[in-house]
Amino acid sequence: MISSRKIFYAAGIAAVAGLTCLTPCLWRTCHKRGAESEHSPFPLPPIPRLTNDVCSAPAFGEVNEAVTAFLQKWKINGASLAVAKDGRLLYAKGFGYADVKQRAEVTPAHVFRVASVSKLVTATAVMKLVEQERLSLDDKVFGSEGILGDFIPCEICDARALHITVRHLLEHSAGWDASNGDDPMFMGHAIANERRLPPPVGIRDIACFVLSRPLHFEVGDHSEYSNFGYALLGPIVEKAAGAAYEDYVREALLTPMGITGMRLGNSYPRDRYANEVSYYDVPGAKPVAAFDNPSRYVPKSRGGYDMRTLGAAGGWVASPTALLRFVLCIDGNPEVPDVLLPESVATMARCDSIFDPLGWRMADERRWLRTGTLVGTSAAVVRDANGWAWAFIANTSSTKGADFPFEVEALMQDVLQAMEAERRIAGCGKCE
Repeated sequence: MISSRKIFYAAGIAAVAGLTCLTPCLWRTCHKRGAESEHSPFPLPPIPRLTNDVCSAPAFGEVNEAVTAFLQKWKINGASLAVAKDGRLLYAKGFGYADVKQRAEVTPAHVFRVASVSKLVTATAVMKLVEQERLSLDDKVFGSEGILGDFIPCEICDARALHITVRHLLEHSAGWDASNGDDPMFMGHAIANERRLPPPVGIRDIACFVLSRPLHFEVGDHSEYSNFGYALLGPIVEKAAGAAYEDYVREALLTPMGITGMRLGNSYPRDRYANEVSYYDVPGAKPVAAFDNPSRYVPKSRGGYDMRTLGAAGGWVASPTALLRFVLCIDGNPEVPDVLLPESVATMARCDSIFDPLGWRMADERRWLRTGTLVGTSAAVVRDANGWAWAFIANTSSTKGADFPFEVEALMQDVLQAMEAERRIAGCGKCE
């Protein structure tokens, strides 16, 4: 699974002035040549608490100006960016405000909702359970033989649903299509009314609502994006692991990776974590019914959806540096040890014209991409074929909606070109 060579994970923050290289290595992971060791490299040392100081230096002026102009163009209150090359964190900086009213500036230590980037976390957890032989991608989900057979207390309208497997959920080919706008994960009040339940509804109630209706297409025929399918993977992980979904992710993935700040988020501002940003809708957006009280209206990003029920499909909060560490531990590259076997990494990033990759939004020879969008947040994380990796998260909705991460991709092409052109990674030292 992992090279037996020792892993040295040194983190340091230094002033740019006086260094021969323009970019300090904020963290570095390398294999020490020489004697072999039978010891696992895990757990990796924790990510250091980073500040904006280093990356505010003049050497980063062009990059900082480009990001600042981009945020002004799209009227984004706050954002954070982290960039790595060949497993080394080269850049981590916050921009704008974590909380506009308090004039609190974003730092690399702030965490944000990452929306559907959570699906990458969930898919990795499933693959880890497969490696541990506690789950199979071909396990059925529903019915008497299904892993959730005793979890879903309702009849199934469409017998084709009995053929749905874990793999179908991961690749969005289970037969559900929410492209018409009727996403059951955001229909809590309608589901509560139909099933005569008090809000908020849980994943069991949503599943019974969905399974009382016919599938939209044949199971395994092609992929159609489904938040509901990934939300079901939460209880599947729990059944296979014998532990709460979040607890298993922390134990099996985050702790070995040295990540301490990722966790499932909450819906209301009063329940934000100490280092979590505030979230902002598009200016002029109308309030919506609170997820747990149809009589009370709130900004959609501040109580309009149930973060805990979204869970495995879109409930995580993280900093860009944590997301970057996560990706570097599942990217198949040797600089940072992977928490999964090579065959699991390859399975997740499979290129196919009919089926989506597992967890990733897109995966091809050029880059692996995962995006996430909820009202009040937009996230993107990329691992490309040239050794670059980056993560960007904003705390404000854009008028581009779910397409905003692709605007971020365009920005990042300029940012990475600037870093290459200025040789900002030169002279940082080799791992000898």
